[in-house]
Amino acid sequence: MNGGDQLMIKDNIITAISSFLSLENLELYDLNIAGNESISKIEIFIFSDEELSLSIFERLNYQIQRLIEELGIEKGSYELVLSTPGIERSLKTKRHFELALNQEIKIKLSTPHEGVYTFIGILTQVNSKDIKILIDNKSINFQLENIKKANISFDKFKVKVNS
Repeated sequence: MNGGDQLMIKDNIITAISSFLSLENLELYDLNIAGNESISKIEIFIFSDEELSLSIFERLNYQIQRLIEELGIEKGSYELVLSTPGIERSLKTKRHFELALNQEIKIKLSTPHEGVYTFIGILTQVNSKDIKILIDNKSINFQLENIKKANISFDKFKVKVNS
């Protein structure tokens, strides 16, 4: 399988799974496909405002495998991993930032803002080109194209253990 074929298959998988999940009131957050010559692993990250139980994941696993099989990928020829994006989920797209509104996020910039590369604050606004973060009662705009890495931040809940 060449790179173009894999991109086409990935697009088909994204379309099929997104449509299916929307019927379930769920959202495809991210998808990773591993394997050069053939697909060896498919990782699907599912977002929900509600808590997702193990029984829901078992049902989704079965139904998503059927969808993937309908796309011509033989069951058992790949590993399927279903997961939530996690508590400190990565923010890669505009939609990811929209889902993180009013939450504390951490961003790392490609080029510094006033000499600083890393910021932590409350995400208050998202539009097509930038985001606004509230840091110490001051709103700061950051262009999406300048954000190298971003994620939900739970640093305040982490406790350092001294040995």
